[in-house]
Amino acid sequence: MPAPHSRPSTRPAHGTPDLAAANRAAARTASGGAAPRSGHLSATGISAGAPDRRILTDLTFSAAPGDRIGVIGENGTGKSTLLGILAGRITPTAGELRLPGTATHPARVGLLAQELGVSETTAIGQVLDSAQHTARRVLAELERLGAEIAERPEDPRIAAAFASALAEAERSDAWAADALRGEVVAGLGLGGIPEARPVSSLSGGQRIRLALAAVLLEAPEVLLLDEPSNHLDDASSAYLERVLRAWPGIVIFASHDRSLLDAVATRILDLDPLPRPARELADAVSVEAPPGEPAGGQPGAQPTGGGAPLGALGTERPGSPAPTPPAPESAAPGTDDSGSGYGARLWGVGYSEARAERRAELVRWRERYAAESEELAALRHEIEVGSREVNRKHESKSESRITRKFYADKDARVTARRARNARVRLDALERTRVRRPPEPLRFRGFGSGSPGSESGPVLSARDVAVNERLAPVSLELAPRGRLLLTGPNGAGKSTLLSVLAGRLRPDAGAVERTARVGLLPQEFVFPDPSRTVSEVWRAALGAELGETLAPTASGLVSSRDLDRPLGALSVGQRRRAALALLIADPPPVLILDEPTNHLSLTLVEELEAALREYPGALVLASHDRWLRERWPGDLLALDAPVSRRS
Repeated sequence: MPAPHSRPSTRPAHGTPDLAAANRAAARTASGGAAPRSGHLSATGISAGAPDRRILTDLTFSAAPGDRIGVIGENGTGKSTLLGILAGRITPTAGELRLPGTATHPARVGLLAQELGVSETTAIGQVLDSAQHTARRVLAELERLGAEIAERPEDPRIAAAFASALAEAERSDAWAADALRGEVVAGLGLGGIPEARPVSSLSGGQRIRLALAAVLLEAPEVLLLDEPSNHLDDASSAYLERVLRAWPGIVIFASHDRSLLDAVATRILDLDPLPRPARELADAVSVEAPPGEPAGGQPGAQPTGGGAPLGALGTERPGSPAPTPPAPESAAPGTDDSGSGYGARLWGVGYSEARAERRAELVRWRERYAAESEELAALRHEIEVGSREVNRKHESKSESRITRKFYADKDARVTARRARNARVRLDALERTRVRRPPEPLRFRGFGSGSPGSESGPVLSARDVAVNERLAPVSLELAPRGRLLLTGPNGAGKSTLLSVLAGRLRPDAGAVERTARVGLLPQEFVFPDPSRTVSEVWRAALGAELGETLAPTASGLVSSRDLDRPLGALSVGQRRRAALALLIADPPPVLILDEPTNHLSLTLVEELEAALREYPGALVLASHDRWLRERWPGDLLALDAPVSRRS
């Protein structure tokens, strides 16, 4: 049966791509020709870990054709790892993954990663050719076999091979490959770029769009996308939404784009930490169990001690030494372990509904933690007071009147029993209490930013232009000004920000700065990925400021990541570290290029709130439609330079 939303192999007037190849691929998944095939994807008990941390533990979910699952979660919770496992690029430490299709006819899986992954000298056309290699191969085969048939028309083997190639070309819609290519490239805003140009000539945003075009041209039955809307303008974002809503196979995408999630996702896979007992975490303290009860507080439970070793995920080898937990009693509730990597939540609703449920759960989590903390304090107080009372009442043995001694002993026994009951309850609560819920990020560094000069503009540009990259533009920014750059891809938003920050010299015009300027570029690259966050922090801020300000002060960097190499961090974690460096000593003028890219949804919401309170001047360029629709400041629309207009 043909998949829904199929359409003939013609270019639609409204620009929506021809998905005939994808439709036929989904139909093959459902029918499979001679052998029946399953169209479902199932992941059961999937776990993955690094030597120093958990990533995913016991993750189970399934997806069917037509499902569009949005994956959300804090940076470092395993979104990219999950997509890598589903794509077969990462081997899980435990669990089973079943893809659509059969052993002899497996479904094709396409993955859009956060990095293009090709040589800098590779031509754009080569990237697209590789994506369409099946169609190109079968068309070349038909041409070769056609020539052989003309020479030997009576050869049955050639005729059979030609018929087989013809059938494959029909199934893959090979004859529409060129038309489909043009539609996808134009829809993603790459139509005006010559295919002979090398990848090195593309901007960061253009590279991501090229990678997205390639994976769409592959037309896989299982489409996996990692931050697919990064660097897309409004037209390209709308195009992508149409493509994904009409995709006949399975779509699983990790995204921070709230508008995309709302428009496309039919379900939400939430990898954010759950309200788990603190004792289960990696640096939790082992709590002694009462006599006759197994450690851990549950019948038959195994002693957790320090929890599962980071990366072991409960599958430690026999004979391996148990981890040594820290000694302080308060370490479990005050753990640095975020609890991420344990399980997941699959919301059977769209993004807005799932976020509302998640916020309500977080409120309940914080209320439970507060109530348990209050009860723990009361129990400890009762035990301490009871112990003093027992000791004091036993001193009554020296009293002369036997009656008062009798009642004193009786009171002592009652007090002792209450203290024992409190101890039992305290032990049980310490084993089952939830870990401390995540604190909202406060961006404390933003509050200390200097507003700069009060008498005039802190930043001005007069007719600045960059050949073939930025048409002439002028602007002035007040000490507490708010300016958002808008315009299509290629209009020069990132170029203008670099000029304003002094990173790029304009070919015409002039820039005047009366205050210090800080820039967060669209693609922040740390020169040496082998260095740790702490090392980079001290080197960037200097010895005095680096020691005074902790990298974790803003909440952007976790204490667990301080001694990890930057190359071992996720893209989002590296971007958080770059933002933390920028606001450690907040400048009077803050310039942010796509500040929400690669950041978790929770962090994006908190960043937006912090930017509203920033005391200095602010210039932003962003494709985030959610942010732009709620922007409180001025707008500056840029047009693409004449030489770059299509």
